[in-house]
Amino acid sequence: MNPLNETVANELKQQGIEFIHFVDISGLVEKQNRGFSSAVLFGVKCSPEYLKRVSYNPNYVPDMVARNYFDDDEHYMYEMGMYRISDLLADFIEKNGYSAYSLSDDNQIATNNFEGNKSMLPLKTLATHAGLGWIGKNNLLVNKEYGCCQTWGGVLTDAPLNTVLNNPPTVQCDNCRICLDVCEPKALKGTVWQSGIMREDMIDVDKCTTCLKCMVHCPWTQRYMNKEL
Repeated sequence: MNPLNETVANELKQQGIEFIHFVDISGLVEKQNRGFSSAVLFGVKCSPEYLKRVSYNPNYVPDMVARNYFDDDEHYMYEMGMYRISDLLADFIEKNGYSAYSLSDDNQIATNNFEGNKSMLPLKTLATHAGLGWIGKNNLLVNKEYGCCQTWGGVLTDAPLNTVLNNPPTVQCDNCRICLDVCEPKALKGTVWQSGIMREDMIDVDKCTTCLKCMVHCPWTQRYMNKEL
């Protein structure tokens, strides 16, 4: 491994990161890659126990909203952790003499990296460029091994990292409609994803309540959850 790749990977592992990928983003348009050629994509997976708890409680998110407390929700805490680690990694890379850009929400908001409420470079787009999965009808990244339950962070950089660029796996949702059927506000449109498709063609984000049902009931998530329990 490139010594710099190894240094970055070791830094992330100290933060409890499970998955680390170095992605070639030189082919993206400038509004997405901001002139950087490389990205560090990293993440963790939700536990099977958490997925089971959400899967078997249809009121999981409404109950959480009602008590206005989210800090015991594993997915939320992982997401907040990825933002924090993204900022830390960008700072670490800059202290090593390179430029870096954190894809944390706070940094993207501060630097006007959103179109409306949509990031110029969603982390799931980086994941597809790393060959880690496809975008399901639920508008989430679907990974063969872990389903939709991975949480990601990312940093763009000009550091001379060894990177890869892979084609995403073929979409394997086929005729499955489970995510559409469990979506009570009918936010999902049932569109089969392909590279370059607009988010608005797949989901009405104004209707989405972030209930997590399309994540936990995806057959690929269920397969991981049941395999591990």
